[in-house]
Amino acid sequence: MIRFGIPSDGALHKDTIEFLSDCGLNIVRPNPRSYTGEIVDVTGVIVHFQRAGDITLLVENQSLDLGIAGYDRYMETRDPQIDTDVLIGELGFGQCTLSFAVPEDWLDVSNLADLSEVAIQFRERGLELKIATKFPRLVSRFLVARGVNYFSIVPTSGTLEAAPAMGYADLIVDIISSGNTIKQNKLKTIKGGDVIASQACLIANRSTIETNPKLQTECDMLTNAINSYLKSRV
Repeated sequence: MIRFGIPSDGALHKDTIEFLSDCGLNIVRPNPRSYTGEIVDVTGVIVHFQRAGDITLLVENQSLDLGIAGYDRYMETRDPQIDTDVLIGELGFGQCTLSFAVPEDWLDVSNLADLSEVAIQFRERGLELKIATKFPRLVSRFLVARGVNYFSIVPTSGTLEAAPAMGYADLIVDIISSGNTIKQNKLKTIKGGDVIASQACLIANRSTIETNPKLQTECDMLTNAINSYLKSRV
């Protein structure tokens, strides 16, 4: 039986349920507090409701075989040494961008090159540019790849937009959809400051599926249903 993880919380939960229903994969959950469910008229699949941020790890450690997760979270948490993969990268919902946002009153900062100059100026004053984010690995790799080396990451799980005003970070890198929230908190995005574009994707542990013919068949059934629906929308 294939173990299929879907978000139990957050913005992706409702959209995932609706998307799978559109694919003909109607999920039944015994009660709102149940951590498992099933797909109507589909045998061989057990649905696990898990925190969106945990699904990548659960696929990696073989607690799940398949899962729906945000591509941003997958790329942040995945271990490249483990044989997981994105089976379908664009499910068509949960679109957002992980982007830099700096205070509006940083009038001389409008692009990533300007931000690099600010980091150097901080360094010359014996300071480090403090960046609050929930995606420390993605942000660090992004900056270093572009020659920005003088910064420190402030990991946080709370509301990021208030970080510059509260003084525990100079700027933020956060998920941005409409941009309204950062404007309300007197922040602005910068040119070249998009770290990654994201949407919901289907991920899998290839080592567990490809070595088990029955799991492979069940996986193919799910991916075929999803791909058929996606093609019908084109």
